[in-house]
Amino acid sequence: MTWLAMHCDSELNWICKIPRGSVEKKPEISEGPNSPQWIGFQEAEYKFYDHRTTWDQAQRICSWFDSSLASVHSAEEEAFLANTLRKMEKTQGDKWWLGLQTYENDGRFRWSDHSVLNYVAWALGRPHPLSRDRKCVYLSADQADWSDQKCYSDLPYICKRVNVTGTIPPTPASPHPPSGCPEGWSSYQHKCFRVFAQPNRVTWSAAKLKCETQRGVLAVVSNHLEQAFITTLIYNAIFDLWVGLTSDSKGHFQWARPGLLSYTNWAPGEPLDNSGPHHNRTPGNCVVMIHGNPLQNAGMWASRACEMENNGYICQRQQDSDIAPAPPLIPATLSKPVELGQMTYRVVEKRLDWTGALHLCESLNGTLASVKNPHEQAYLTLLINSLHRPAWIALYNYGGRSFTWLGEQKIFYSNWKDGQPNQMAGCGHMTTSGQWAMTPCDAKLDAAICEISDDRLVHQWTYSGQCPHTLGDWAWVPFRNHCYAFNLHSLKLQQEARVSCQKVGAELLSILDETENGFIWEHIQSYAEQAYGAWLGISVKGRGLVWSEDEEMSYSNWETHEAALSVLSPNSCFWIQSNSGLWKPGSCRNRTHGVICKKPRVAETEAVTANDDHLPTLIVVLMTSLVLVALIGVVIYLYRRRTVGSRGSYEGARYSRTNSSLTEQTEKNILVSDMELNEQAE
Repeated sequence: MTWLAMHCDSELNWICKIPRGSVEKKPEISEGPNSPQWIGFQEAEYKFYDHRTTWDQAQRICSWFDSSLASVHSAEEEAFLANTLRKMEKTQGDKWWLGLQTYENDGRFRWSDHSVLNYVAWALGRPHPLSRDRKCVYLSADQADWSDQKCYSDLPYICKRVNVTGTIPPTPASPHPPSGCPEGWSSYQHKCFRVFAQPNRVTWSAAKLKCETQRGVLAVVSNHLEQAFITTLIYNAIFDLWVGLTSDSKGHFQWARPGLLSYTNWAPGEPLDNSGPHHNRTPGNCVVMIHGNPLQNAGMWASRACEMENNGYICQRQQDSDIAPAPPLIPATLSKPVELGQMTYRVVEKRLDWTGALHLCESLNGTLASVKNPHEQAYLTLLINSLHRPAWIALYNYGGRSFTWLGEQKIFYSNWKDGQPNQMAGCGHMTTSGQWAMTPCDAKLDAAICEISDDRLVHQWTYSGQCPHTLGDWAWVPFRNHCYAFNLHSLKLQQEARVSCQKVGAELLSILDETENGFIWEHIQSYAEQAYGAWLGISVKGRGLVWSEDEEMSYSNWETHEAALSVLSPNSCFWIQSNSGLWKPGSCRNRTHGVICKKPRVAETEAVTANDDHLPTLIVVLMTSLVLVALIGVVIYLYRRRTVGSRGSYEGARYSRTNSSLTEQTEKNILVSDMELNEQAE
């Protein structure tokens, strides 16, 4: 880098510097007499800056005036911009930045003002083929068309701000009567959808007719939830699928069925112009939903030549009030595991940091959810929409070059929110719209999505040691570096509960932080009808409270803190409620609470634990086994001794194998012996 002396009136880019952690302030800019004026057209105003700068700096300057780089949504707006530029001096052949851009390694075009991409005016042969580089789009003043190039080029730019002072509140929709869909159709948001992906593919116009014969139309995708639902339906599709979106001869996309295009899901590099090699703008752009080639683009949209390609298609129709509604894909309550596609998920609604959520998922025989393809993403989008709050997933990165699943598995599919990840260290969560965002790992969210699996994953957060094997009512659940036995079927007095835990080498439940409290509550809330709660191993010591092992209480979760302290006495007992996870004082003679024991993990590979009900039985079984072993040993000893004694009478003798009495056998043995003596004499 070299420093050069320049005249102070020269126009250059600039660099600002502020201390790390400072909040950026918007500069107070007064538009002087030499500043470009805002020019109105329809419901927007435009300002044309002939100062050249990069795309990002241009967008930044536009934002100072509560505007954005210009988006274009019709041929009329395109003509207005081109005509205005031609009237300005020294603009012949100039290229002007628009607000259309892609992200690095993404390739999906989007407007910087977040408006819908419903119009294109690409120059012949544009946009460039897909690459890993980020691209930004400029308007050619003399040709009135678009092209893309690298964003760090210096070009003049156009800012745009929309003059919308207010909108008329929408009329509330009348309630829908209970309705359902015919067999073979799938119900969502009061519509019926069906995918026709049979081998006999058709053109767009033929697909439109076929849907009409089914009393429907080609599918209209109104929002990201309908998009997610349809994506779950195309899992087995082997062809791209026509939907009801087309463009007119001027490049303006609209639904074949009357309705505002307010949502799009374009694939990387789309939409293209398929109007032919002469670029004559003849009608011919229709839209398909990609079936999954490549897999990460499944469900995205692409423009195709309407009558030059044959594809499958997706129809929609109204629900029928004569048909009973089908069960919803996402159940009304998320307290139990939910099977979605080929996966089983469990939603945990507890306030946890990322590692706490990971360990809680593992205590439920799972792990934090990962998203491997658009079909899994679609199901989770519908799930989190019902949850109505962001939730942790398995995204993680700390010091690496990219995010991974649990710091181990590489990400092959992503669904980041615009502008994310904005830092390369942290943990990931899913927003209520289903997109991904980064959060510090020690931040706390109110939910997590677990992926249930029989395969136990080992990662850098895995604790060493094992928990005892299940025996009788004692099923040990691992969480962090401890094991927990939940026995809420057996209601006991507080002292009985403490003794039963001690007999299995454990202590009555202690809770040392908010994460552990969330873990306990998650496991006992389903027992609310059987037990009001579970005893806590809290003891009164002087004027304070300690845990069973004389450990000071640094964390508490009292329902009413004053009430807990007002009843302190050596006979005070305390418990955690099944329905809320809050702590309460109570009578030690109350027999409406269950037992939760807690012990550290052990290094042994085999560990058997029993409670006070099973201990006598084990002793009896053990003693009986020892007696049986002793008796069997005595019998075997006597048998072998008798056998050895009998064999001594026959050593060196030849004897008959026929059945005979003892006297006869003795006589035969003597006879044989005499014959052998005679043979030796000869």
